[in-house]
Amino acid sequence: MKMTVFYPFMEDLFSENTLSFIETIAALQKSKAIDVLITVDKAGRTADALKKAHLSYEETAFSHPVGVRDFYLTALFKLVRSALPSFFYFKEHKINVMHCPDALSLLCWGNTAKMNRVPFVTSLQESEKFSHYARLMLADSRKLICRNEEVRNELPSRFSSTALLSPQAQNIPENLRHETAEKYAVDFWIQLYASLFIKPDLSKITGILNKN
Repeated sequence: MKMTVFYPFMEDLFSENTLSFIETIAALQKSKAIDVLITVDKAGRTADALKKAHLSYEETAFSHPVGVRDFYLTALFKLVRSALPSFFYFKEHKINVMHCPDALSLLCWGNTAKMNRVPFVTSLQESEKFSHYARLMLADSRKLICRNEEVRNELPSRFSSTALLSPQAQNIPENLRHETAEKYAVDFWIQLYASLFIKPDLSKITGILNKN
């Protein structure tokens, strides 16, 4: 049975990294190894990039996004006011794994995933000073995928066991050749998702997630 992986985008954090992330999703969809679900919270550059990549998406509003430095009570207040559409989305779709493209999407969607017992991973694009609520959500992420060594090194030591470098940041031969870089990235993500979706067979683990 195919996994369904959900990617929730937040327009306010659009950057060049968003474009790269969308390219990776397009490659994953092309591989036909997983089914892809995508949302954006509002129209903008993210939606335009998804259209250009021929990726379908739904617009799911989040009127008060939770910031990475919001105090705990502020974060909860925003979630109470804004998170209802995310609950409906999870009720309407069968989701096996959620992959948050950045910290903002984690803070807005992570709590709903937890309530629905959906495991999630988070891609971290920048070094941040995280609030207490943000650190709690990072701790609930099965893996934290860091864009580069700087981002990984800035994380508190408590996250060292879950922090991995993104496939593009790994200094390995596959990433030095254009013809193999995309395949390596696709294999990396599929194996990571599978390790969350089903109990892994340790005798068949290839070690691809541990490369640096």
